[in-house]
Amino acid sequence: MIGKIKTVPEKAAFTIGLSLILFVPLFLFLVSVLFPLENWTKMIISSIAIFLSTLFILSAADKRHSRIGKGK
Repeated sequence: MIGKIKTVPEKAAFTIGLSLILFVPLFLFLVSVLFPLENWTKMIISSIAIFLSTLFILSAADKRHSRIGKGK
């Protein structure tokens, strides 16, 4: 899974990570309005989304750091 995340381009990885952080809480709120969800279910889904978004953002930062470091 880490290998597949590392193959995503830098800007796309950062955008995916940022959008996961921004839109998962909104999505969970809208779903919980339609279907009642327990708090622990929301917490588990949020923690998985935050973990994945962190991986995407760290991958993008690593690519940017290595690209800028090679340019010097």
